[in-house]
Amino acid sequence: MVFKNKEKNMNIVSVIISILLSCFSTIVMSYVALATPIGPWIAPTLVFIALLCSRLCVGVATSSIAYVVSAGSIGGILATACAFSFPTIYFLDPMLFSEWMKSPFFFMSMLGAFSFLAGIFGFFIADMSERVLIDQQNLSFPVGQLIHKMISVQNQIRKAYELMAGFCGAVLFSLLQGGKLLSYAIIPKTIILLPSIQFLIFSLPRIVINLDTAPMVWAIGFVTGHVIALPLAVGALANIFLVNPLQRTFFMHLSSMEFTLAFCSGIVLFITLMSIIGMPQQLINGIKNGFVHYGDKKNDLKKFFHPKATVLATCIAAALIVFLSYFKFPWYVQLYLIVCSAITTYQIAAIAGRIGLALLGRFATFVMVPAMLIFNVNYVQMVFIATFVEMSGGVAADILFGRKLAQLSEFSRATMRQYQLLGLVVTSLTIGAVFWLLINHFGLGSPELFAYRAQSRQLLIQATQFDYIVLFLGALFGCLLQQMRLNPMLVLGGLLMPIDMSLGLVIGGLLAYCASDKEEWYPFWSGIFAGNSISMLVRALF
Repeated sequence: MVFKNKEKNMNIVSVIISILLSCFSTIVMSYVALATPIGPWIAPTLVFIALLCSRLCVGVATSSIAYVVSAGSIGGILATACAFSFPTIYFLDPMLFSEWMKSPFFFMSMLGAFSFLAGIFGFFIADMSERVLIDQQNLSFPVGQLIHKMISVQNQIRKAYELMAGFCGAVLFSLLQGGKLLSYAIIPKTIILLPSIQFLIFSLPRIVINLDTAPMVWAIGFVTGHVIALPLAVGALANIFLVNPLQRTFFMHLSSMEFTLAFCSGIVLFITLMSIIGMPQQLINGIKNGFVHYGDKKNDLKKFFHPKATVLATCIAAALIVFLSYFKFPWYVQLYLIVCSAITTYQIAAIAGRIGLALLGRFATFVMVPAMLIFNVNYVQMVFIATFVEMSGGVAADILFGRKLAQLSEFSRATMRQYQLLGLVVTSLTIGAVFWLLINHFGLGSPELFAYRAQSRQLLIQATQFDYIVLFLGALFGCLLQQMRLNPMLVLGGLLMPIDMSLGLVIGGLLAYCASDKEEWYPFWSGIFAGNSISMLVRALF
């Protein structure tokens, strides 16, 4: 079934729902991306919520769901990209980051402005690439197709009720753990499964289940269990039976933490090397392909150099230059960032159009590493470079998912663009406050806010400071993992993350394997995931 939208203007009720979904996705994905090593697309969850709204609210047509979901999903990808790289500043220079945190207005306005600049840069690249990638190359953009199918199937309302059941259950579970409404806890916040055990050179850490975050972790594990369960289990076991014994047997002059960080840095170096080796050719092919299609029609090239597009590009570049100048970026580094970000943003969107995945970290590393080696940039500038690439690339991919949805549903792309711009503005206004609240309450590096991806980027930046022999051993282990067809980055998560977090994700993955039709349970677990995330943020506020 295809919905044909006859309206050309934004509906006030749909605008309100778009704003609420943008805030919701920003909140949820900020916490999830800071607490776990993955950032799942939140758009499918937003579909179920929007379907409920269409039944409960007057003035919300089913055909408007595509618009509000596309507006809301931008908050999810922007928050995810920011969480993957921006907290690296804390791990590299905690004193500077703490100074920023002491001034909430500065922190919120700085992060909000940076998010908007990166987002509007990705928005502009998406606008310029839309005709080539969607109309001429006709890329599938799988997430856009998935959302189109979800909206078109009429029995999805039952799944929306299942999502609400999971959401309410997670909120009730959190309330029963005590707080403002209950004077005592009915459900404990932690359960100790096993005490720490020492046997010869092997050490089994104490295994604790944090019930306040467990529902969310189980839900993420269930939805992505086929991807993360095995690598995380391998990482946790390798920490117990390989990394710790190696340190105690051959590297006693290094502390356990120093050895683990050096070993993990070796894995990160291997991943980076493997990612970079084939990337130049991939970029060249992508650029050639784009130019070939632009050359098919002279109107495409005229659109690219249209006066309005030129003015917009100039304004974006000028605003970005002002922001980067505040953080003392040399002019040649600014030029390097703008040019490389334009190229990689297009490539991220093109790859996402083919496989449905936005390879944010890989391209961010590809731009950041040469800047580290060629230019005299400090830690803050390195992180801003990586974060900008991830944000702009993620937004461009998400924008084009929405445009593909508009094409499939025969909706107005101009109206879709307006809703997406609204989502970007709302996210930019709220993301700084969300990050400040989360970090201020939980603390970066804590079990609740481990910021695994940011710590991984820290290991890459500081790799030269570690023991080279241990670095080599880590790289060798990464090579072995690749030969075994295990994702080294996810195994790295099992090595670095607290054991209770890895265990929770593995448990969720095992639950998915036990389900006869796990996709039928996705709405319920998505509701749990959303409910527990919101409950955690409410605790941070109160």
